Amino acid sequence: MRGLSVVLFLVSLCLTSALEKRYVSANGIFAGRRNYDALTVSNGGSWGYWTWIDMCPEQTYAIGFSLKVEEYREASDDTSVNGIRLFCSGNHTGSIMFTVESDVEQYGHWTGIRWCPKDGILIAFQLKVEPPQGAIDDTAVNNIKFRCSNGGVLEGEGGEFGSYDAWSNSCTKGGICGIQTKQETYGGIFVDDTALNDARLFCCE
Repeated sequence: MRGLSVVLFLVSLCLTSALEKRYVSANGIFAGRRNYDALTVSNGGSWGYWTWIDMCPEQTYAIGFSLKVEEYREASDDTSVNGIRLFCSGNHTGSIMFTVESDVEQYGHWTGIRWCPKDGILIAFQLKVEPPQGAIDDTAVNNIKFRCSNGGVLEGEGGEFGSYDAWSNSCTKGGICGIQTKQETYGGIFVDDTALNDARLFCCE
């Protein structure tokens, strides 16, 4: 069944290319891609659960990212970052850019894309997290930074709360090729929601 899924995906990719669409969602098709390391940070939020893994296709790596962010609304229940989307490319993909994003919650809008400088790939990350606020509104992850293989540091267009802690380890070979996120799902109008709480990034040779 997995082989059939890949074939159907490649057919849809050809059709997408013919229609000159730039971005194609990997959508879990390559979740079995072999990786050698998982990058983590120590300040992730405590709410929610780990969702599914999404991986770039073989021979592609993440060269940019975007965030889904709910803007601060003061009196309302704020969630800040709701999702992370990676943009994957390789020498053989031409004008096609693959996207991977694990699970994404419902609030906010996708921000502009942050790209590594020429020929760079993502190799490490850092999360900006608001700690638990007690009776006050919680937001958990507010932003993310990535380090590129050629020295660039990229920061997302996230929220203002919380602080950055230590960087993850860096990919020692290749670069970031996949993601898994920890999400708190929507709990209803009377629940303090936080959406994205933590992330793991995967390295491939």
